Amino acid sequence: MTYARFLGLFVVLPIVLLAVRYRRVLTGRALLPLVPLLAIVYVATCPWDNLAVKWGLWRFKPELIWGIVVGYLPLEEYLFFGLQTLLVGVWVLARLRRVSLAPAARKSPASPPVPAGQHRLDSKLGSNKLGSKEVVS
Repeated sequence: MTYARFLGLFVVLPIVLLAVRYRRVLTGRALLPLVPLLAIVYVATCPWDNLAVKWGLWRFKPELIWGIVVGYLPLEEYLFFGLQTLLVGVWVLARLRRVSLAPAARKSPASPPVPAGQHRLDSKLGSNKLGSKEVVS
């Protein structure tokens, strides 16, 4: 399988499916935080991957890439850095947004909140005038 086909099948296609599925929550404003994240990813990965290929830690078969090489890396590798970051970012944003918009009925607490300054047991126990606890029926 070529690198481009791999990207299309396992990275671009899921991004498109997520974009269609969550089109209402994946607005331009929601995607804006991905811009600095993408910049960080490129700054962090490009030097190390270029050095790894230069030093022979791994290589790319010429018949499986487009042939456009920048530094020591094929164009597909640079696309992978950005696209896989975009895929994870879009998925996380969609899930976080969906959870934050979930109906209140689905978020039922395990027990009602306790007023400030009161312990959970205090709601089941009453106080007499001396401050000792007695069971309230």
